[in-house]
Amino acid sequence: MQSNKENTSVCSRDKSILGSVLENSKHENKSVCSVCEDRKKEDGTDRDSNWEQVYKQDEVNGASLSRQKSKDMIKEEAILLRASRSQINIHASLHDQMEQAHLAAHLPKVYLPCGFGPVKPDNGKVFFFDIDNCLYKKSTKIHDLMQIYIHRYFKKHLHLNDQEAYRLHMKYYKEYGLAIEGLVRKHRINALDYNKVVDDALPLDRILVPNSKLRKLLIRLKREGKIQRLWLFTNAYKNHGLRVIKLLGLGDLFDGMSFCDYSHVPMTCKPMKSAFDKALEDAGVTDPRNAYFIDDSSINVDAASKFGWGHIIQYIEDATADEISKRKTENPNITIIRDIVELPKACPELF
Repeated sequence: MQSNKENTSVCSRDKSILGSVLENSKHENKSVCSVCEDRKKEDGTDRDSNWEQVYKQDEVNGASLSRQKSKDMIKEEAILLRASRSQINIHASLHDQMEQAHLAAHLPKVYLPCGFGPVKPDNGKVFFFDIDNCLYKKSTKIHDLMQIYIHRYFKKHLHLNDQEAYRLHMKYYKEYGLAIEGLVRKHRINALDYNKVVDDALPLDRILVPNSKLRKLLIRLKREGKIQRLWLFTNAYKNHGLRVIKLLGLGDLFDGMSFCDYSHVPMTCKPMKSAFDKALEDAGVTDPRNAYFIDDSSINVDAASKFGWGHIIQYIEDATADEISKRKTENPNITIIRDIVELPKACPELF
């Protein structure tokens, strides 16, 4: 059994990683991707900061298709470049950097004791965590990358142009909640093959870094003993969820996961009542009032409120006072936080 005690002593591997971290941070603002650098040499433009203008200029110049990059490809490169620059927070204290380096060098193995449920009902209190834009920040732009990959899938496999792909993507999203649901129903695509080239293809290892602060917070929550289980509740397929918690250094802290099963049609996903009911069943909760739930989506937290879940928290990254006031007016049953590590403020009774 793995101990929850965090070892922050510095090993040789930690020192090596930290050395690389500090060296890279010195040059953080000077780093450029090879594509941007090549383009600068050609025409003096910077694709990272002005990709849309460059794309339009390519059209004006009549650049050959072999040289011209699509708008979404340029945007993808810009997101990944930004991610590489923000992997290390140079404003963090040396202690925090050392903790992150230690966790990166010793990532816990992913282990969900209860798997994907169902757990024998005991009606204990369970804390349900959304994954994307919740366990990590929305500003990582992983969602934007996912939209690019979905768009490419529509274009390639349905033989559509950009406008047609966008319209159909939005149509299926509005009708079914997930684009993949429309693809499976209307075009009989293999959902697991889709997952391989969309969610599983995301370069998460180039974007996500271990979150030692969140890890310590979750360990503290477990040690207090007022919650029976920590449970993941995501609209993604299980592969994606497992990848995310591993890269964040949280792989051994959750008891189980409820996910959208892409192999089952029709699919069950938030904000459907059937998805919330299944999550409760998976986690062994018989009374929804004993469920704690955090999600970034207004639609999902409003659904949880409608279905009688007891403690609902919405994570709105860096929310303004006006945004918080508006959401509280729309749904007074929710608590809003600006950062996942503010959980103790949202539910002090658990800490």
